[in-house]
Amino acid sequence: MFGISTHLPFGYIVFALIIGFSFAVFLYQKEDKIDNIWLKRILFLFRFSVVFFLSFLLLSPLINFLQKQNEKPILILVQDASTSVKDYNIFEQLSELEKNTAKDFDVFPFHFDGELKNGLTNEIRGSQTNFSNLFDELESRFLNRNVAAVVMATDGLYNVGENPIYKANAINFPIYSIALGDTIQQKDLLIKSVEYNEIAFLGNDFPIDVLIESFNCKSKVVEFKLYDGKSLLHSQSININKDEFYLKIPLTVFAKQKGLQKYSLQLSSLENEKNKANNRYEIFVDVLDSKYNILLLSDNSHPDIAAFKSVLEKNKHYSTKMQKLETLSQNIEKYNLVVLFGIPNNSYSKKLTEIINSDVPLLFFVNSSTNLTYFKNLYKGLDIKGKNTMHEVFASKNENFSLFTISSDLSRFFLQSPPIYAHFGNYKLPSVAKVLLKQKIGKITTEKPILFFENSTNKKVGVFVGEGFWKWKLIEFSEQKNNKAFDELFSKITQYLLLQDDKSHFRIKYKHKINANSPIVFRAEFYNKSYESITKNDVSLTIKDENGKEFPFTFSKLNKSYHLNVGIFPVGDYTFIAKVEGATQIKKGTFSITPFQAEMLDTRANHQLLYNLSFQSGGKMFFPNQTEGLQNEIINSKQNKTIIHTKKKVQEMINIQWILFTLLLLICTEWFIRKYNGLY
Repeated sequence: MFGISTHLPFGYIVFALIIGFSFAVFLYQKEDKIDNIWLKRILFLFRFSVVFFLSFLLLSPLINFLQKQNEKPILILVQDASTSVKDYNIFEQLSELEKNTAKDFDVFPFHFDGELKNGLTNEIRGSQTNFSNLFDELESRFLNRNVAAVVMATDGLYNVGENPIYKANAINFPIYSIALGDTIQQKDLLIKSVEYNEIAFLGNDFPIDVLIESFNCKSKVVEFKLYDGKSLLHSQSININKDEFYLKIPLTVFAKQKGLQKYSLQLSSLENEKNKANNRYEIFVDVLDSKYNILLLSDNSHPDIAAFKSVLEKNKHYSTKMQKLETLSQNIEKYNLVVLFGIPNNSYSKKLTEIINSDVPLLFFVNSSTNLTYFKNLYKGLDIKGKNTMHEVFASKNENFSLFTISSDLSRFFLQSPPIYAHFGNYKLPSVAKVLLKQKIGKITTEKPILFFENSTNKKVGVFVGEGFWKWKLIEFSEQKNNKAFDELFSKITQYLLLQDDKSHFRIKYKHKINANSPIVFRAEFYNKSYESITKNDVSLTIKDENGKEFPFTFSKLNKSYHLNVGIFPVGDYTFIAKVEGATQIKKGTFSITPFQAEMLDTRANHQLLYNLSFQSGGKMFFPNQTEGLQNEIINSKQNKTIIHTKKKVQEMINIQWILFTLLLLICTEWFIRKYNGLY
């Protein structure tokens, strides 16, 4: 398809023809110095063409044409570079496959662990396997492209992200998997998981729950030990009586020293045990030395108050005082947390306003005695529009909640807990709200909250919408003979609200525990006396290892903060000192580099997952010795086809260089002939 168009009426071309013809006639009609009639006609044609085209270009003509472009089929090669496949390196086979298919396909090679990276690799060091991120990246990069196949060499094991079966549904190209690893369960003894609180209080006991697993170790006796540094805290023998053995060990540890404490859990290894890395597990607990004053305010008696207070009284670091609003006269600022059970009316408006406007963290229990209209006027973070009626709702945990961790026991407790009563109506939350519990009505989980937190004004606020949770405590005790889950919920709510953010002028943010082969990143902020973040001062950091060797660094300055990536350090314990140059601000801290254990928790390959991925996407599963058959399968696939893209293009004629050069050539040729014949 080819065409010419202009923005002006096409009839204007007639005027261009008349101008060109008239100019040529005027110049050559009475020219008698050229005897050759044909030469005279050629010069006439040259002048006519030049003047006509120059006049025509004044109309801004456009050339319309179709451009065809061939897109070769795309072949994506993906290599698992995590340590779970370190004994099954397939780099050479994939490199050969890339070379042999380059003629028929546009080949894009990648390797992945926790992230997707360009090219194949011979270095198998990845500490994570994340299929979710892999499929998200492939979908983003190759959406609507002519992808013939994805060849993925992996063992099917993953420890980060969602189940790849669900993620793979989002991509529309076949997956050909190369199954690595061994599906036979080797003899293995491991610490599967450890549940613990990352924060504890000095002088208190805190729980650690350890799950032990073993495979093909029947009739063996092993030792389990818990260390605090070099001190042995707990030791016990474990008799393994099954080929597939599971044992949960509940431990209670006394927090005897403040600061960041490291605890090591160890299992003795067995003869011929191939994977010994998962016999050891390390945890870090930040032990705080604090005494917190908590004020409970309510004008009514209610079993919920007694249930909540019973949790607080178990912690000797909490000083709890119960008081009625009408008798409140003390300074609110002396308390670390104020808990309000219901707000009946505006009789205590002045006192409540003082509480709301203070810097003290708040915990609201919105129950049947709460006046919703008055509550909304006091606290803008929650708006319930209804008729002040209550109805039964169940608690459903929000899986995306991240302010603090929830144990598996507490998660199960939410599934089994009886209903409570909450206000019926439409709920409106602030955008920054972090919801832990949602209302579940029947089998439908709604977006209405039971429990949420927000910190929009640099003041922590928690809101529990409902009453009757005292029944949770009774039901759990009747079934479990303890209140472990109930106490965990309200202890963590209280602990989160009590722990205040760092308000010093110099702040350092970093992880106390970093997995091996992961970069160590520090972030810093420096504030002037008006608490405005500034970066005019340099910030230095010196890291010292266990042998006393020092590693000096300097932070990079960003817009309003500092950033430092010190790279990868060997496994071990480290201390550091950060200083603000030209100021007296200093921060000290410790961190530990630990072996990443997730890749070694399960080393038995999951070929069933790979088969399912390939089958549902229209591909097939192969083994490392079948790469030649895989190559033939891809080449002969119906997906191996070149797509011809046709694109309509519009170009201004004045920008076409060869037309301008042609006109210039005509002008120069005519000038030369006229000059040669003595014409001007």
